[in-house]
Amino acid sequence: MALIALLLLPVIGGVIAFVVAGRHEAERWVTIATFALMLVVLVAIVVGAPDARWYARFDYPWVPSFGISINLAIDGLSAALVGIAAVLGIICVTASWQEIRSDSGLFHACLCWTVGATVGVFISFDLLIFAFFWEAMLIPSFTLIAIWGHGDKEGAALKFLIFNAVAGFGLLASAFALAALADHMTFNAFELAQMKFSTPVQVWMLLGFSLAFMVKLSVPPFHAWLPEAHTLAPTAGSILLAGVLLKTGAYGLFRFGPMLFPDGLTAVAPYGIALGAVGALYGGLVACGQNDAKRLVAYTSIAHMCIILMGISAGVHYALAGAAVEMIAHSFSASALFLLIGALYERTHSRDLRQLGGLQQYAPRFAAAFSLFCAALLALPGTANFAGEALVVVGLFQVTWIFALAALSTLVVSVIYATRLLKGLVFGEARLDAAVHDLTLREYGAVLVLAAGTLTVGLYPQSLIGLLEPAIRAALAPQLP
Repeated sequence: MALIALLLLPVIGGVIAFVVAGRHEAERWVTIATFALMLVVLVAIVVGAPDARWYARFDYPWVPSFGISINLAIDGLSAALVGIAAVLGIICVTASWQEIRSDSGLFHACLCWTVGATVGVFISFDLLIFAFFWEAMLIPSFTLIAIWGHGDKEGAALKFLIFNAVAGFGLLASAFALAALADHMTFNAFELAQMKFSTPVQVWMLLGFSLAFMVKLSVPPFHAWLPEAHTLAPTAGSILLAGVLLKTGAYGLFRFGPMLFPDGLTAVAPYGIALGAVGALYGGLVACGQNDAKRLVAYTSIAHMCIILMGISAGVHYALAGAAVEMIAHSFSASALFLLIGALYERTHSRDLRQLGGLQQYAPRFAAAFSLFCAALLALPGTANFAGEALVVVGLFQVTWIFALAALSTLVVSVIYATRLLKGLVFGEARLDAAVHDLTLREYGAVLVLAAGTLTVGLYPQSLIGLLEPAIRAALAPQLP
C-alpha cells in the first residue's frame, strides 16, 4: 500500500493546496509538506525492503477480462527518480515564492499533480496504466507554462502539448498491439517480458514506444518543443522539465526497451547510437551560439539527453550504468542552473549574456553556485556528470570507438558553452547599473541541496551506482552485432 500512498499523496496535496490558497501562504506549506511526506514514505519503502531487486510491489487485477491491472513496483532506479521528483518539488516551491503571486493555489496544485503523474510513470508496470500517467503529466505541465510563463507562453505550451500528446499515441498504439499479439490479453509488462515476439514485431513495437520516448528526451529532430518550453516557462516549470519530465523518456527507454524488446533493441541500437551522437553534437553546437542564458542551458539538455540515448543504445554494462547515473546527475545540475538563472531574472529582468556579468564582484554566493554547476555542465571530475558521462564513453569504446570519439567530442564542445556562460554571468565587467543582491537564505538552501547531490555522487559514485545496480543488470542487452 506504500506505493499507492506515493501516488495518492500528491493528488490529495494538490487538492488541499488549491482549496486553502490565500491563507498565510498555506498552499506553499501544504505543497512542501506533501513532497516531504512522499520522501518519508519512500525512505520507509527502501529501508524496509525485503530484497535488493524490488523494494515493493503491488498488483491488483483492475479489469481482468481485458488484462488490465494496477501493477506497481519500485527498485533502485525508480526510487532514485521518485526521490529526485519530490526534492525538486520542494525546490520548485522555494524558487517560485516571490515569482508566483496570481492563482497561487492552482499553481501549487499543478506542481503536485505534475510530480504525482511522473511518479506514476516511474513505478507503473502495466502498460495501459503507464500510458495513462504518461499522458496525464502533460495537463498540469501545460497549465504551468500557459498561465505562469513569459512572452509567447501560450504558443510554447501548445507546442509542448501537441508534440508530446501526438507522440504519446505511438506509445498507446504499441501497447494495444503488444497486448493483442500476446499469448493472452494482458498489459502486464512482467508477463509480456516472458513472451517471445519475433524480431520484426519487436522492432515495430519498440519504434512506437520510442516515438514517445524520443520526443520527451528531445532528441533531434523531435526537439522543437523544448527550447521555447524551457525558455518561456516559469522557473519552477523549467526545473520540473529539466529535472523530471525529460527523465521520463530516458527512464521509459531504459526500463522497457531491454525488458520487452531485447532483440528489437539490438537490431536498432546502431541507429540509436548514431542518432544520439548527432543530437549531442547538434545540441552542444547550438548552445554555443545562444545569448539567452536559459535557452543556452535548454540546448545543453538536448546534448546530455542524447548522451543518455547513446548509453542505453550501446546496451553494455558501463554504458547503461553511465546512462542511469547521468539521468540523476543532469537533474541536479540543470535544475540548479535554471533555478539560478530564474533568480537572476527576478533581480535584473534579463537573461542576455551580453547585458550581464561581474556577479563575482557583488554576489559571491551567486557566482560560486554558477561556477560549480557550470563545472558540472562541463563534466569535470568530482561532479556527478563526470561519473555518468565517463561511464557512457567507456561503454561506447567497448562497442564502437567511432561513436565513443563522437561522445568525447561533445565534451570539448561543452567547454565552449560552459565558458561562455561563466564569462557572460560570473566574470568580466559588471554591465548593470545597480548591483544584484546575493542569494537569499531560501535560494541558498535549495542550491546547497543540489550541490550536495552533485558532489556526493561525483566524489563517491558508488553511493548511487550501488542503488542502481540491480536495475542496470536487468537492463543488460545482448552485445551489438
